[in-house]
Amino acid sequence: MLKEVLITIGLFFTNFFVPDFGSQFLVALGIGLILPEKVVEPIHKIILKIPGVKKFESVLSKNKRLQTIIPRIIAGYFFTYLIGAICLLLAYLLG
Repeated sequence: MLKEVLITIGLFFTNFFVPDFGSQFLVALGIGLILPEKVVEPIHKIILKIPGVKKFESVLSKNKRLQTIIPRIIAGYFFTYLIGAICLLLAYLLG
């Protein structure tokens, strides 16, 4: 039972090709809003090195409100992928 739950959570949060803009977005937003600025900034700098992310952010950051929330959402997505990967690893180790 635990293995199936871990696999479900892992697959739910580790869709690398097409991120879910529904429930994963809400979880990422919640995590991003909770994270302190000391955690958000380093993650944001690392994520901006990925091709396409900087352009995506520049298009969205024309709105002043979005300039502050985008780094938090990106950091939240980073943590959702991390949670998903850990769940898949645990499911594999329980195997």
